[in-house]
Amino acid sequence: MRQRVGDRLPKFTPQQQQLIKGSHDFFGFNHYTSGYVSNNPHPSGEGYEKDESIIVSRERDGKMIEPQADSSWLFVVPWGIRKMLNWISNRYGTPPIYITENGVDVPNETMLPLEAALNDTFRRDFIRDYIAQVGNAMDDGVDVRGYFVWSLMDNFEWADGYSKRFGIHYVDYKNGLQRYAKKSALWYQQFIASQEDPCLHTFQD
Repeated sequence: MRQRVGDRLPKFTPQQQQLIKGSHDFFGFNHYTSGYVSNNPHPSGEGYEKDESIIVSRERDGKMIEPQADSSWLFVVPWGIRKMLNWISNRYGTPPIYITENGVDVPNETMLPLEAALNDTFRRDFIRDYIAQVGNAMDDGVDVRGYFVWSLMDNFEWADGYSKRFGIHYVDYKNGLQRYAKKSALWYQQFIASQEDPCLHTFQD
């Protein structure tokens, strides 16, 4: 990293290094998708994309990694979150981890009529399967303290604006911002109510 980033990398005094080392309270982890990564010996572009010197692909041997969501960059890869949680835990000495964002946009959801949009089994299955892998990571010894779905409701999604919906509650942008619980919200409510311990192993459809 020092060789590639050079003078753009901040420098710390030995005293500052001692203050920073081990000073975290927890590791906040946003996670949506995974991909296959390989070395790029001749990176182009500027900034961190060139610094990374990697090639990211969503397919291998002619097969896509997993189903695609509505966003072009988002593929449903539940096993990826377990691998990342284990990597973080091993790399940073088993810190407390809070999954601060994890969610998905349903294919073509913005164009669906309300009744069809509320029947978001694609999102329900995503949340269920990712939480199951979080539970597996906890069995592996990862110290996961919390999990937050992105998002409570449909909202403004950065460069995509209101064209993508990640919420477990539908927001009707054309009729006074009325809100409706999607199937994923009802499942998530039931799931949370069913948990007597943090093992996250009880699932119902």
